[in-house]
Amino acid sequence: MNLEDKIAHAKHLIYEWGAGPAVLLCSFGKDSMVLLDLIRDALPQRELNCHSYPLPVIYHRHPYFPARHEFAERVIRSWALEVYDFPPVACGVKCKGDSRSEMVDRDQPPSSSPHLPSPGRLELVTRYQIGSGVIDVPMNTEPPIARRPFVCGLQWLTRPKTLGSQWPWQTVFIGHKSSDVDPYEGPVPLKSDHVQTAGVNAVFPLRHWTDDDVWDYTQTNRLPYDARRYFERSEAGDKWLNPDYVHACTACIDPRETRRTVPCPKLGGALVRNLGPTVVRMETLPDYIDREKKEDGRSEIADRGSTSHLPSPISDLPKEKEEPENAIHS
Repeated sequence: MNLEDKIAHAKHLIYEWGAGPAVLLCSFGKDSMVLLDLIRDALPQRELNCHSYPLPVIYHRHPYFPARHEFAERVIRSWALEVYDFPPVACGVKCKGDSRSEMVDRDQPPSSSPHLPSPGRLELVTRYQIGSGVIDVPMNTEPPIARRPFVCGLQWLTRPKTLGSQWPWQTVFIGHKSSDVDPYEGPVPLKSDHVQTAGVNAVFPLRHWTDDDVWDYTQTNRLPYDARRYFERSEAGDKWLNPDYVHACTACIDPRETRRTVPCPKLGGALVRNLGPTVVRMETLPDYIDREKKEDGRSEIADRGSTSHLPSPISDLPKEKEEPENAIHS
């Protein structure tokens, strides 16, 4: 399919599944912005809505680093979005391996290939309600940066929770693409355009899109994007202002750690109890991921080596001599 065909197919899915109670799961990254725009074009305004945008939006924002949410807040105001957020029902981690020898050296850079998961990687995970079930939302977790604030992993795990609430929607739109490559999981292709999960219809209008498709659509339709986050059709190297990342110390919550005490950088290196053995590991992939194609994709990337140019999960607009009018800065 060319881009025009993909746009038509996406709008067809949105129109077909958006007629009933529906919601958009949104991160305000490049894919979410395209999906926001497609929904605005494909669905009529609903008479009972307070504002003109046809669907409500769920934006799960962590309570740290408020500057990372500035772009999302500007879009919410300018597009007059109806936005919901809920406390998680649980928090935990996902990590590679089971022994201390498999832990990543926190002073070493991640995998040399942006398309392969880093060995020894650990990510913080929040579990949210979706329908009658839950969905795990991992955060790309980076080590602390010198002289910059960082999150205590233990505080992340012990943040306020909820026992669940009423879920009023029958359909949830998600901006996941089959071409996405997760920093932890590697390739994460989708089974189909829509699946039934936890009593909810999960619909993926961008399933057949690539990163180039997303950026071509963004430029053609002059969509806003966070200029602090993207550079030359790839994610900027500095993740400090990227809301999909969190800089955190996980020394005392790593399930692979075997020492009884570990040094705490928040306390000037003082030894604290290692709570890793008590931390919940949330390793389950969503049931809408095609596990067979996932392994095939990972093998193909490994065969190509670190120079592989498969599309990564986050890409950027080409650099121009003058700042594009739709770029938004803090």
